[in-house]
Amino acid sequence: MGCIWLQKDGCKGFGSQAVGYWGRDIYKTIQADQVNGKELANLRDELEAGGVRAYVWRGVFSGDQCPCYKESYKSSDRKCRTCHGTSIIPGYLKFGYNTLWMAAVDSDVTLTNVEVTNDFHSANIQLVEGELTGSIESGDKSFKRTAIGSVWEYNVSDCVRISNYSSIVTEYSLDSGITWKLISLLPSDNPVEGKIRLKTTISRDDDSILSPLFEIARVRFSELDLTRQRSDGSYFDGPFIKIMKPVPKITNTKSDWGDSISASGLNFWTVGLSAFDSSIDMGSDQEKLEGPNIVIEFMDGVLAGKRGVITDWALSDPRGYTVMTQSFSVRLTDGGMHQDLIW
Repeated sequence: MGCIWLQKDGCKGFGSQAVGYWGRDIYKTIQADQVNGKELANLRDELEAGGVRAYVWRGVFSGDQCPCYKESYKSSDRKCRTCHGTSIIPGYLKFGYNTLWMAAVDSDVTLTNVEVTNDFHSANIQLVEGELTGSIESGDKSFKRTAIGSVWEYNVSDCVRISNYSSIVTEYSLDSGITWKLISLLPSDNPVEGKIRLKTTISRDDDSILSPLFEIARVRFSELDLTRQRSDGSYFDGPFIKIMKPVPKITNTKSDWGDSISASGLNFWTVGLSAFDSSIDMGSDQEKLEGPNIVIEFMDGVLAGKRGVITDWALSDPRGYTVMTQSFSVRLTDGGMHQDLIW
């Protein structure tokens, strides 16, 4: 008749193998065997082998409120280059970078003969009526640039409406405003440590000329090393993340003219962001890519150079230990969306 235990419900079909875990404490076994670490290491290796590099911008949720926000309408201007529709300055911050900025409502700015326009949904600064020259100047902002391959970058959002009779100039100072240099010289100077101050000067020849408009000036540098150079001169590691596209889901739809087979949209997964930036604590909120204000830009493959907006997202945290994987869907921008203005 064979072993009586094979007739028991809990052992049928298991080839004489005992069902379940027979040790004393399965949790301790998982911890001692470093199951979480092994799984995470395997996921990181998979991304390393076949992942696509991508820049990431995350929307800010605290800070100074942008002048384009209107309390009466509870909304802000999506085309505003100061906040990009988030209503909080500076709107978005690029992952892996230290970004500094100067805007109209910063607590440390000095406005001279300029004002925020009264136009609906506007964060523009213009000359006060009757004035020919004015400026906005920030306070000193401390910095320390230590990452390998890191170079200063800059971006100024302004508009000169009548160029023949007016101008707008943005400069920076490393000695608290004693001497000034054009902002275009910042990348070549590439200062390592100290304090930086920004200033924009608006001028016109006559008060009948429309004033140039200024929104925001931004400067930044990478805080993550560029390492492991590739054959094309780019790098495997730097101020970006790696994402991977899973196997697409295929559907077969019946119709009057036959079967229609289609694949799902742009779905990707990655691990917690501490894998790309060691300053981020494992298991912290900073590990997560949670929307709605997440923008990515593909660096490799057929989508290289294209931007997308994360439309939905999900996190996998199977044992309450850390983010194992996070998946998300991407909707590509069409070149005219407000996310394309993000710097």
